[in-house]
Amino acid sequence: MANINWGNLLFGFSGRINRAKWWLAILIYIIVGVVAAIIAAVVGENVGNLVSLAAVIPQVWIALAAGAKRLHDLNRTAAWLVLFVLGPVVLIILFFVMAGMDVLLALAAGDLDASTLARIGTTGALLGLAWLILAIWALIWFGCLRGTVGPNQYGPDPLEGRV
Repeated sequence: MANINWGNLLFGFSGRINRAKWWLAILIYIIVGVVAAIIAAVVGENVGNLVSLAAVIPQVWIALAAGAKRLHDLNRTAAWLVLFVLGPVVLIILFFVMAGMDVLLALAAGDLDASTLARIGTTGALLGLAWLILAIWALIWFGCLRGTVGPNQYGPDPLEGRV
């Protein structure tokens, strides 16, 4: 890993990266977050919020760039990122919509009781399970599966001659 192109690894969307480089990009993503959190804690709430917000931009970019290149290594289009990025957002929105509807219907009927809360809990558990399945799927694809052996439409095999 001595000859890493850091700019392409962290910010480029073309080409392929293997699992080790993806995990390295994720480590850098985490380090950026930890450094931002430490700075935010030291400088105080107002400036700290700005620091945290500023850290999110490179974190999102790094995650998307590394994810796109990992998908390319698996011979898949980066469009799959839509599922892995928007999927959890849709599940969260769906939970709030469904829970809100349960509460509104119960209030309208004058029947907000433990069964309404149980339905909300069940909805949350089912949507949480869907999120967990999506997260495990993403972890397996990005962090565990060997990429396509040999060149593919996205470039040469990053492990060519090293396996």
